[in-house]
Amino acid sequence: MSDITIEGIAGRAGVLVGSVYDYFASKTALLVAVAESVMSETDAETARQLADCLRLPWREAVDRTVTATLRFLRDAPEYQNLLRTIRFTREFAEVTAVSNAQVADLMALHPAFHRAGISRDKALQICRTVVTAANALQDRALADEGFDFDTLVEETRRLVTGYLQTYLP
Repeated sequence: MSDITIEGIAGRAGVLVGSVYDYFASKTALLVAVAESVMSETDAETARQLADCLRLPWREAVDRTVTATLRFLRDAPEYQNLLRTIRFTREFAEVTAVSNAQVADLMALHPAFHRAGISRDKALQICRTVVTAANALQDRALADEGFDFDTLVEETRRLVTGYLQTYLP
């Protein structure tokens, strides 16, 4: 976390360092708050995509949702840097867990699960697993500062589709 400093943040914001500490107890708290805000935006976009995809075949829904969700990573290199900085902190893990649960809950609403005779509880288990796996793939991509967005999208699609097709026709 040495690349990002409170002094640097305060300088860019045009405020005194002490002012930053008036709102955030630590650098990690500030970075987690920023990440939480961006993740909230990402989750809102994912929710929009998933709602729009309820009438699409599940494979098309996966393609569309994965691309739209990961677009935030492609379009915000500063967010990539932020994630690289805090992704293994306990605080960020808590934020990620909430986000993952929300996304899995929305995914489990897709009618393909019901049509396949899969209960809501089982659909949630399946979706939690696939979201966790996709998140791990994102972490792997972020470990490489020069990651290729198109490769990340393709690999995430393969991962999600490959897992879901064991349950869905």
